[in-house]
Amino acid sequence: MIERLEKYDEWARACMHVRCGLCRENCPAYSQLRLDSYSAKGKMTMLFYWLKGRLEPDAVLAERVFACTSCGLCDVACGYEQSAAIQEMKGVLFDSAISLPEGYKQISDRTRESGNPYAEDREKARTFLESIPERNAETADYTLFLGCTELYREQEQVTDVLRILRDADVSFSVISENICCGSPAYRVGDQKQAQEQALSVAKMLKEKEQKVLASCAGCYRMFSHYYPLLLEEENPFPVIHSVQLIDQLISDGNLDLQPLDAKVTYHDPCHLGRHAGVYDEPRRILSAIPGVELVEMEWNRKFSKCCGAGGGFRSGRPDDAIAVAAHRVKEAESTGASILVTACPFCLRNLSDGAKSIGSDIEVRTIESLIADQL
Repeated sequence: MIERLEKYDEWARACMHVRCGLCRENCPAYSQLRLDSYSAKGKMTMLFYWLKGRLEPDAVLAERVFACTSCGLCDVACGYEQSAAIQEMKGVLFDSAISLPEGYKQISDRTRESGNPYAEDREKARTFLESIPERNAETADYTLFLGCTELYREQEQVTDVLRILRDADVSFSVISENICCGSPAYRVGDQKQAQEQALSVAKMLKEKEQKVLASCAGCYRMFSHYYPLLLEEENPFPVIHSVQLIDQLISDGNLDLQPLDAKVTYHDPCHLGRHAGVYDEPRRILSAIPGVELVEMEWNRKFSKCCGAGGGFRSGRPDDAIAVAAHRVKEAESTGASILVTACPFCLRNLSDGAKSIGSDIEVRTIESLIADQL
């Protein structure tokens, strides 16, 4: 199974020889845990000795490797795609039946047993979905796919998206069944489960023969980047994120936005920004609201710091994840903004909890929420 890691031998060797550690300071795990072995550099060092047969994978190594939010900021600092190597290390450790950190393993177990990473009764999602009239639309331009976090934790996000689509007279249908896209399982190394989810979801979406609209950044990245890999199919179906569609609707004059006197700053979700290159659309949307002043945090766009929730980090290390979010909230506060905006329901949850943990008065919202309130 270690053969899967051999393609990263050159990267690990380069890291060992250069030893610059530039990836370290902005790594969410390292910034919180302060041990070199939690940084990308530390993980690549472990990979080097693992490939040389001088380090045996065990529970301690797994604990270090899984302490990763999959944010990809290390790739920006390094030039090598260290995050890809770390993701493959997770996969090998998962498949090797090494004792994994419990919080991470739960994500895979829950997705397999309950159909979602929260272990929620799927009837809860089904009841909510059945309340959406558009679920029965036989012909439409878009199929709205709603992720697990939206359906089980942030249903207001769904309400906001629906309001925007209806206000702009967008023709859409809604998937009437909750099936996880597979991203949570993939992030914790369970590639087999992720592939099973991908096969089920892709079959369902292909049958609709419509462009897929995703309002979750994690689902969007899964569809656009990982489905082609898991399904060995270049473009399983066309997909667009809600932020991209809203930007288009505003540009076409299909949304009439009311003024809002506020200074706002934008947090780039890792899935949508650094990993998908969607930077300009959210900023154009915010700037299109009359009265809004958009101010940037020091770390923005491809250099944006992670909220701390991804890669299973929030499930495995909830206190550390919220502490990482609190640091990002402080950075947002330093801009003088009264509203911290993002475009990911998972970022919304973690940043909100981070703000609460430090008693911050900053308001954390999604772009969809802000736009819906200005219609």
